[in-house]
Amino acid sequence: MNTIHARQSDFNFRHGCCARTPSARWLARMRTSELVNLIYFFLFTLLALVWALPSRSRTTALWTGAAGVGLTVMASVSDQWLMPYAAGILRDWLPILLMPLAYWQSGCFFQKANPKLQAIFENSERRILHALRVDLNKWARTWVGGLLELAYVFCYPVVPLGVAALYSSGFRSEADEYWTVVLLSAYPCYVLLPFVQLLPPRLVEGTDASTNRSPYLRRFNLWLVRRVTHEANTFPSGHVAASAAIALVLLRFAPAAGIVFAFIAVGIAAGCIVGRYHYIVDVGAAFILAAIIFVIV
Repeated sequence: MNTIHARQSDFNFRHGCCARTPSARWLARMRTSELVNLIYFFLFTLLALVWALPSRSRTTALWTGAAGVGLTVMASVSDQWLMPYAAGILRDWLPILLMPLAYWQSGCFFQKANPKLQAIFENSERRILHALRVDLNKWARTWVGGLLELAYVFCYPVVPLGVAALYSSGFRSEADEYWTVVLLSAYPCYVLLPFVQLLPPRLVEGTDASTNRSPYLRRFNLWLVRRVTHEANTFPSGHVAASAAIALVLLRFAPAAGIVFAFIAVGIAAGCIVGRYHYIVDVGAAFILAAIIFVIV
């Protein structure tokens, strides 16, 4: 009995001391997803200081990282200057802004494609397509190609739509788990970019709007890609990993919505391949990554 009391006293002492530390109290209030964002932006900002980058890219990476850290910290203590309900909403939705910042920060590290890696990915793509006996150009010219271009458009709004589905299903309290799974699925794709520098197949093959059954939709997608992305190839595919993670989380809490988002995720994945936005291995690795993170979290 004395041993039990001694252990309890030691536990209370150690945790009581930690509770009196301001930094410990702040970390205790921080959501897991906020901690993921904080670590990501902090480490990438440090990397920008030591990585061989052009001055403009380094400056952009540093400012983007500072913004990511600042916004994350601001949100984590927002209950001190906002009503609790408003602070909760801010923390639920702010990662929608932080994800693009994380994506663009990693893009600052792209300089040029690695010729050896590029050859490996291109050769693997040819072998896979040959084994499957699939002619992607032929599919792109059919109504299926047009439908998949439409599906690919959803890679941009799918993340906020997932949050909205969580809210409308009555599971707003699970927003932190939602973001933890989504961020841990998408961010490894961004983290690998400085080390796996590739061009997407559409740039290598010169694929343009004329190869698609819906040239106007294709042009719209290419217009978006040129203006809101860094146009480097991420391995695994960040879009596919995030959309798959969203579907898995919603299948757990709101199965009906999860089924809808599963179809969206599959459509985005197929659109990536047929539209030549990503290699097949990018898409396959993204699904595997999202599944592993979902099981772990």
